[in-house]
Amino acid sequence: MVVKFRQLWLIALAVLALGVSLNAQSYQAFAAKAPTDVVVQDFKDQELTALIATLDGLLKAAPRGAAAWRAKADEALWQFARRLQKGRLSPAQETRILAHLDGIGRSRSGAAASVAGPKRMISMLTIGKTAPDIVGRDLDGKPFRLSDYKNKVVFLVFTAEWCGICRAQAPYERFLLDKYARWPFALLGVETGSSRETARQAHTTNPVTHRSWWDEPTTGIGGGPIANAWSVIGWPANYIIDGDGVIQYVDLREEDLLIAVRKLVEAQADRELRPVQRGR
Repeated sequence: MVVKFRQLWLIALAVLALGVSLNAQSYQAFAAKAPTDVVVQDFKDQELTALIATLDGLLKAAPRGAAAWRAKADEALWQFARRLQKGRLSPAQETRILAHLDGIGRSRSGAAASVAGPKRMISMLTIGKTAPDIVGRDLDGKPFRLSDYKNKVVFLVFTAEWCGICRAQAPYERFLLDKYARWPFALLGVETGSSRETARQAHTTNPVTHRSWWDEPTTGIGGGPIANAWSVIGWPANYIIDGDGVIQYVDLREEDLLIAVRKLVEAQADRELRPVQRGR
């Protein structure tokens, strides 16, 4: 027993001498490893059935008045569509969901307007879909478009002047910009707020500098035409788009975001390297 204790003590001294924390060593001993991949799961039919039942229950419990029902329904439908953006739908599952939303749209006056955005999210903005082009002007008034960044992995972030959570993501965005400055990667923003000039000035004092579209707010919506086209009603929202312009991840945060970007950027760099190797 004394021998074992002495061995453990010597090991502890060696660890301290190397400047490695005992806590980190204990994690290694338990084989606890940081995740190395972010896997997008395929939806199962029974899972979709449960999600549809939850949506129907929320809509059934919504107030009967037209305005109150619309407010409750808009939130429930958006959350439903946002959940479906986190996984992969088969064509048959997508058809099923869109048909169900059409039924909701016919169920009462004004409901068609409530399902329009979620239908667009599911049919155009889910994983595996080609991202719609964005055409607009940046914070300096210069025109640019999303399709200009083909063959680059794009981290597309929708932010708003009033969004505190958006600012909390700044350290991760700064890390990505620094790490992949010489890689096929771009961080692009879609910004809305009180004015273009306010957003531009914020960029000059912000440690995270990247090109952004100015999305002039639309009365009654909160965001502007770009956010509306992408059915963004909650900020921040983000999409990770591969070099072919295909949406690969939606709304990742923190470590998951870093892992997903690394995976796609390394794959894109490998693709660009192969023709060079073949030409030798």
